[in-house]
Amino acid sequence: MKLDDIRSKLARVGKMQFEDHRETVRALGSDSMVLLKNSGILPMTRGKVALFGAGAVDTIYCGLFFNYVYTDRNISVRDGLLNNGFTFSTDSWLDKMDKAVKQQDKREKALLKNKDNYPGKKYEVEEVPISAADIAEAVLGTDTCIYVVRHELVGSGQLRESEYHFSEVEQANLKLVIDTFENVILVLNTNMLEMTLLSRSKNVKAILFMGIPGMEAGNSLADVLTGAVNPSGRLTATWAKKYKDYSTCYSPSAINKTTKSNELDYKEGIYMGYRYFDTFDVTPLYPFGYGLSYTTFEMKLEYLEASWIAIVLRIKVMNTGEHSGRQVVQVYCTQPTVNLDKPHQILAGFAKTGKLKPGEYEEVTIKIPIMTICSFYEEEPAWVMEKGDYLFRIGSNSRDTVLCGKVVLDRFTTIKKVTKGIDTDKPMEFLEPPVPKEEDTGFIMVASLNGDDYNSANKFVTQKTDISTYVQEGSKYVSYTNNNAYTMPQFGRENVKYVKPCGTSTFFDVVKGKVTVEEFVSSLSPEIMARIVSGTDGDRLINNESRFKFDFTIDKYKRRISANTTSQFSTTLGIPSVNIADGPSGLRIDQVPCTCFPSPMNMAQTWDMGAMVRMGRAIGREMELYEIDYILAPALNVHRNPMRSRAYEFYSEDPTLAGVMGAGLTMGIKRYEGRDVILKNLATYNQESGTADVNINISGRAFGEIYLRAFSVCQFICRPAGLLNSGNRLNGEYTSSIRELNTDIVRSDWGFDGLVMSDWGSLSEKAYDLHAGCDLIMPGFDPDEILKSMMEIAPQFTEDGYVEKVEKNFVYGDPMIQYYKWGSFMPNKHGKNLIKTTVAANIQLNENVLKYQEMGICKIQELTNGDKEITYRGINRGAYLALGDLQQAVINILNTIKTSASMKKLMDSANI
Repeated sequence: MKLDDIRSKLARVGKMQFEDHRETVRALGSDSMVLLKNSGILPMTRGKVALFGAGAVDTIYCGLFFNYVYTDRNISVRDGLLNNGFTFSTDSWLDKMDKAVKQQDKREKALLKNKDNYPGKKYEVEEVPISAADIAEAVLGTDTCIYVVRHELVGSGQLRESEYHFSEVEQANLKLVIDTFENVILVLNTNMLEMTLLSRSKNVKAILFMGIPGMEAGNSLADVLTGAVNPSGRLTATWAKKYKDYSTCYSPSAINKTTKSNELDYKEGIYMGYRYFDTFDVTPLYPFGYGLSYTTFEMKLEYLEASWIAIVLRIKVMNTGEHSGRQVVQVYCTQPTVNLDKPHQILAGFAKTGKLKPGEYEEVTIKIPIMTICSFYEEEPAWVMEKGDYLFRIGSNSRDTVLCGKVVLDRFTTIKKVTKGIDTDKPMEFLEPPVPKEEDTGFIMVASLNGDDYNSANKFVTQKTDISTYVQEGSKYVSYTNNNAYTMPQFGRENVKYVKPCGTSTFFDVVKGKVTVEEFVSSLSPEIMARIVSGTDGDRLINNESRFKFDFTIDKYKRRISANTTSQFSTTLGIPSVNIADGPSGLRIDQVPCTCFPSPMNMAQTWDMGAMVRMGRAIGREMELYEIDYILAPALNVHRNPMRSRAYEFYSEDPTLAGVMGAGLTMGIKRYEGRDVILKNLATYNQESGTADVNINISGRAFGEIYLRAFSVCQFICRPAGLLNSGNRLNGEYTSSIRELNTDIVRSDWGFDGLVMSDWGSLSEKAYDLHAGCDLIMPGFDPDEILKSMMEIAPQFTEDGYVEKVEKNFVYGDPMIQYYKWGSFMPNKHGKNLIKTTVAANIQLNENVLKYQEMGICKIQELTNGDKEITYRGINRGAYLALGDLQQAVINILNTIKTSASMKKLMDSANI
């Protein structure tokens, strides 16, 4: 039987194909849970307990939308505890809760019957109130209650402060349980909540942050409760006592005054998360890096070394308790404050020990790259280290550290000078930290760095301004953009480069090294290239003559996934269609059961890069089975607000931790030939406003040190195949349209050589995206609209005085493709060009015409016959997208997909 036949048969079974993955998920889920409180009740013995809380039966296994994973079986908390020797005194209440869940599921399935996409379970079932009869039954035979909190997940939309609080029913149920039982174990199957009062309750003997731990949730929880697994998870975000303690709460997306203008000001600057709490001395409920264990550990610095490559620390960790367990070693750095204000400390490195028996020890080595402890100096702009003492602290969380060593730098040193930063022109008042206190270091290990010894080939990053256009020798191409009166933002002059003609070559010849990719691209028409950069676009097929001297066929990929690139040119030019699936928590393939792993938030709480590699290898295995080339993961945006109900999508509030963990996932996936990742979402996709084009105003320093760092860390460690832009605007421009970001920073500074793609449903102008260095428009676009930006096109007015709006390819009710048919004309009240249209007397004006009139973009004049003449003011851009911009996007795509599994399969199909 052929491999494809085996795959087809397996897919029809409706079962997850790798059952051994369940044990992997179970172990990862247990390792990801964080023990927040334990008054000696855990670990507990198996037996009868009272079990309450919606999460007991309506357990959250994974997230929504692109975080949702189809599975064949999920283990609820109730089932997991039953599987592991527990019985319950609350069967009546559990049955009532179960009935409510099934009724809601039935209603949801009816509503979604004709929907194209299942968004994932939203957990909107109201928790069933606990009655007096339920309590009377619950106390029979036990004095211990496990209460599982489950909160509704939401997608993008307006942020509600109510998301951070227990509901009225939950509050009443919890009060009843705490008043009744002497021993209450609180399990949080959700994101962070305000729970200061609960944490202080004497009857709440233990609190376990279960989070969203994947398909084996119930079994993973049982392992931690019984001590089969000693909890070793640590928080990756600061847990505040109350929501208003966060520095970011004063500029949220939907409850402040800037909502009407669709803007967000990141006024906290670099003081976000523990950087804020530790610097401004705001006491959290649980600090960053916090987590308890069933045993205790002792840590001591044994060795310190400094060079311009890295700071190296060797730390001895001993288990001084009575149980076997693992410890997370956290190293923080306090940077000197001279001209730049600094946080009290930043996470510089970390490591996790193996399982240590009582009395055993392990020495871990932590290497801290110099860039980790650099600051971004906006005045130059450059990455720099200021003169002074760099203090290193070892600890178990950001509030429990011991000063152990310092590195002395003799002078101000520029590590890397860049051409331009990302900064805002909007005046903003940022948080100003208190003056740091002098610290007596005492007798600690010391190393030194000499600024004169620093040397780097990449110390100066030059800006790429010119555009290279490749034409075949003998052609008479003349640039139409160099002499155009209109230039796009960050415009670069188009330089013509002549290459060897190769009109009969295929992409196979590029892969085999017979022709260069530039030579091959010079032979492609703009019509073909516009389709290559536009994702799958089946309704815009064109005839293209085959360059092969033989015929061959390929099977079309039939499973429903996030996206594919075009397959139009597979058997004519040798360009494969690659398959892209969602995947922060596992592969999302419609109706195909795959492994549902713990959420990114949970996985980061393991602080274990090895765990991320194991997860990546398991995902890569399924990618190979289901012929997926790229997965849209890891999601590397930081937790700007960890109480946000979508915080589970991301790893941490610390960018270094997020980048390292994401690199581990990437390394695991890349172990399978032709499988790779696309990092998301570049950048500042942190707190949604419910609008796709929210504008985020941010300082260049905060952008570089916080929001970009996770991506750069991951890129330097493992070189991913691609980057996915965010859909929002940054300091006024769509991220996909910012050339300083997608070309100068990503390619010139980082050395990234993969492809950059736009986010689904982005409202940016695609010609601007291509010019900026965004190569692939997802999930697709009309190629003719791209071609129009290379010509002079008049607006297409409708009878009501505005231009036609195109909306199509709807996902979850939102159009993924949308644009207005303005052609080359760009409405602008400061423009010098005018264009007119007339609306008949009996036709009502489009509401956008009236809005434009208020904005000063157009004037409306009533004619003698009652018709209305509309005069728009704006800029006639002419042909403004250079051929070289389109070619460069195609080159970046082809250079990436030539090592894909689909490329190999296509060449195998052609017997080459």
